[in-house]
Amino acid sequence: MDRSRVQRRRRRRWIGYIAFLMLVLTGAAVLCLAMFFRTKEIVVTGNDRYTDRELISASGIQLEQNIFSVDRERTAAQVKGAFSYLEEVQIVPVMPTRVEIRVVESVPQLVVVNSADSYSLLSTGGRIIEQCLGLAGEELPLVLGASFSWYAQGAYPHQLPEEVTNRRHKNYREATPEELAGVRIIETLQYVMKSAEAAEFGTIDYIDVTDDLSTSILWDKRVLIRLGTELELERKLRFARAIIDGELEEDFTGVLDVSVLPKNDRAYTGEAKVEEFIHPFYLEHYYKY
Repeated sequence: MDRSRVQRRRRRRWIGYIAFLMLVLTGAAVLCLAMFFRTKEIVVTGNDRYTDRELISASGIQLEQNIFSVDRERTAAQVKGAFSYLEEVQIVPVMPTRVEIRVVESVPQLVVVNSADSYSLLSTGGRIIEQCLGLAGEELPLVLGASFSWYAQGAYPHQLPEEVTNRRHKNYREATPEELAGVRIIETLQYVMKSAEAAEFGTIDYIDVTDDLSTSILWDKRVLIRLGTELELERKLRFARAIIDGELEEDFTGVLDVSVLPKNDRAYTGEAKVEEFIHPFYLEHYYKY
């Protein structure tokens, strides 16, 4: 028998040994996973609004289930979908026998006034955490000129559904005007709030998004600030605040227009009675004389 044939046999023998060893090790690993790392404790952290039992029940995680057999992504989405006041959910296996459900609860940020009979409570993450009846009583900025009443509680208006974004979806379709408007409005609102915070602007009474090319906000129930487009929004708000603090009388009531600021570094003011510039709906239902 020639030398090359002997070497091939030895090589095949070693490959067989290695394959057998890998099979044994894999079997041992599977056996260890089956025998050990069983869920003995399910811990929930970060929750205040909901009980541990509610969240654990929604997760579907069972005691004695292997901690690594939990589909973390699917389970997190399942829990989040069941509770609208949750902004983030993480499923974390902690060796050897614990599974943690870590949640971050939603923080209400804006009230979208749908009508005199209903409103949507919007979180900092852009989620509709509650659909409510009547006039809003929360001390939050109002959003006028939009309606989110047709969205389900827990929805994210800025996230288009899969049948719109995935062209391979069996029910693929074009986005509706309402869906596109929801995306645009949420982006505008988040930009306004982020810029207002960065500019340390203070309390805003309402944001009027009726015209996406001419967004305006009401400050202190007496100054309507016309922002125009989103171009250099933070700079516009800083400029508006400087004018309010340094140039306007303390009892000034009227309009402050900073929409042209990026072009000529100027702002325009005009005194007026509240009924002449405040949104009629706000004036009728929310403005207090």
